[in-house]
Amino acid sequence: MAELQTPIPSKPRCRRRGRLALGLVVVLAGAAGLAWATGVGPAAVGHHFCRAGHLKELAEFRVHRALKQVNASEAQEEQILALLGAQFARHAGMIGVHDELHQRALAALTGETVDRAALEAVRTEALRRADDGTKELVKAIADMAEVLTPAQRQQLAELARSHFE
Repeated sequence: MAELQTPIPSKPRCRRRGRLALGLVVVLAGAAGLAWATGVGPAAVGHHFCRAGHLKELAEFRVHRALKQVNASEAQEEQILALLGAQFARHAGMIGVHDELHQRALAALTGETVDRAALEAVRTEALRRADDGTKELVKAIADMAEVLTPAQRQQLAELARSHFE
């Protein structure tokens, strides 16, 4: 006779989907931050696939919409958009670095023998640049957040939470 097992209550389907979506967003955000820091962000994507300005315009649009929801003043929005623009400008110079690392990796892989030391040097350089880039990005995000009042930051956090639930 088969033993009767008490079924484990499962979470409501929408709650599981929300947590899955949040997990996916966290993973994508981490990947985007790493890509941004190593030169595969808006400037590189724009360089290879679409206009870099389009991605900047999209970011500015989303920032504008979010700031409008928390009643940010025009002065606050101008400051934040200036900081965002500076980040895009700094990042635009990363195209050359990304291309150079890519060429070094290809050279290490396509010689008579695989140059493992050169590949390791490329990996180390990419990680160093990623670390430097994410530090810059975190500083810029903190600078933007300081433009807002604590109440506005809490409103933005609540909007983000409700968006992912």
